Amino acid sequence: MPRIRVQRFEKELLKLISKTINYKLRDKYLDFVTITEVKLTNDLSQAKVYYSHMSEYALEDIQKALEKSTGMIKQSIAELKLMRRIPEIIFIFDQVEENARKLDEIFTQIKTENQED
Repeated sequence: MPRIRVQRFEKELLKLISKTINYKLRDKYLDFVTITEVKLTNDLSQAKVYYSHMSEYALEDIQKALEKSTGMIKQSIAELKLMRRIPEIIFIFDQVEENARKLDEIFTQIKTENQED
């Protein structure tokens, strides 16, 4: 399958999953969850959904809530008739934001140490 078609499906799934989480699901753990990226396999059988969060809840609780919502997300995909076959959805915590935050803290610390000298 051409990669351009897969990328189009990835964009559509990103929008759809984000909307479903933000508007259809009423779970306190998912209030500050952001879907950052969706990666589909070439045969469209599996979707890796990357997310970040800005809440005080534990990552494990958020992961469980996302996994619990998989049925509703698949139902939303089926209702749109976006794809002939609904992919298996795997949620993965996107550590890019977390790493950027840590780097920012390190740079701030270095800057304050340099100003003290």
